[in-house]
Amino acid sequence: MTDFDLIIVGGGLVGASLAVGLAARGQRVAVIEAVERSADHQPSYDDRTLVINAASLNILDNLGLLPADLARTPIRHIRISRAGGLGHLELDADDYEQDQFGAVIVARELGNVLLEAMTSSPGIRTFCPARLQGFEVHADRVEVTLEDGHSISTALLVGADGNRSRVRELAGLTCQQHDYRQSAMIFNIRPRHAPAHTAWERFTAEGPLALLPQPRGRLGVVWIEQSERIDQALNWSDEELCQRLKTRFGTGLGDFSKPGRRSRYPLVCQRTPWPVAERVMVVGNAANAVHPVSAQGFNLGLRDVGGLIDAIDGTSDPGEREVLHDYARARQSDQESTVRYTDTLARAFTNPSLVASLASGLGLAAHAGFPGLSRRLVRSAMGFREPVCTLARHPRVSP
Repeated sequence: MTDFDLIIVGGGLVGASLAVGLAARGQRVAVIEAVERSADHQPSYDDRTLVINAASLNILDNLGLLPADLARTPIRHIRISRAGGLGHLELDADDYEQDQFGAVIVARELGNVLLEAMTSSPGIRTFCPARLQGFEVHADRVEVTLEDGHSISTALLVGADGNRSRVRELAGLTCQQHDYRQSAMIFNIRPRHAPAHTAWERFTAEGPLALLPQPRGRLGVVWIEQSERIDQALNWSDEELCQRLKTRFGTGLGDFSKPGRRSRYPLVCQRTPWPVAERVMVVGNAANAVHPVSAQGFNLGLRDVGGLIDAIDGTSDPGEREVLHDYARARQSDQESTVRYTDTLARAFTNPSLVASLASGLGLAAHAGFPGLSRRLVRSAMGFREPVCTLARHPRVSP
């Protein structure tokens, strides 16, 4: 008998969500996390503004991770435009018979909920701070060694350890990578006026710019540009930052003021075509990392969580070859389509050529003019690309 049914390397947002979901279904779970367990220090539990789409809200709700006191701002209107080019798209939830497309949640606040859920679950044991040294795969188990010399065994080893996944590397899983040579600068700000429950995405020659609704009338900003320019922007005065934001976004929201702390994140694209090996697999950014345009990264990771829970449900051996292959086949289309879609957007809308400018503008115009196209776009963006995992299908009904 193994020490655990599953060992998850990485206790970030995706790894912690997976641990909570598996433990709730009776699995014995261990989480190996290198950073001390605190929402104030965990790298993924920071001030980023997370756009949680409708399917992901269902997943979190069904995992018991959407308590009533978790601050979230619904997104009911989306405005997409291109600076200096053809194309404009307006999406309103009412037009698609939806209450909301999704909601905005601050990563740190969701992190606090996850830490509490992990701490209170008797089915989860956390090794923290601890680092993976290596592992050895046997026919019926994986022997995992930590850097402190501790050894534990599991039926399935899951890597949720981010872009530079140690699990993916040691398992020899092929990963296709592309460095955009861009970074995202994240901060929040106060606009002079902004319609409630509205998200904006503005495509510019320098890179995409997203403004996302937050509580108390503030907006979360995701400013994407070449990495060296982001390095310079981090040192701008607050006054210069506000003025440059207004210049880049336009005058629609008036003046900006009171920017919050700025953070920088380098952007890469990663695709692991077959994210499973013998009794080993990777999920979230360890498998597929996407450009933040269209805000699909964490949502894709949560769909990995839902897909793995479906694949394991009812099995006596979560590391069995057929279980892992069923998971990989079920998730393949969604993972591939999401990576391709975000990569295409990231490249097309920053391509300076006239042909690319015309094509991308026509794409926006086509979605605006043909309801069938926009409905397909909306359903995919909301996370309901088939096959839809069980946790994503419906929100939890309170007793």
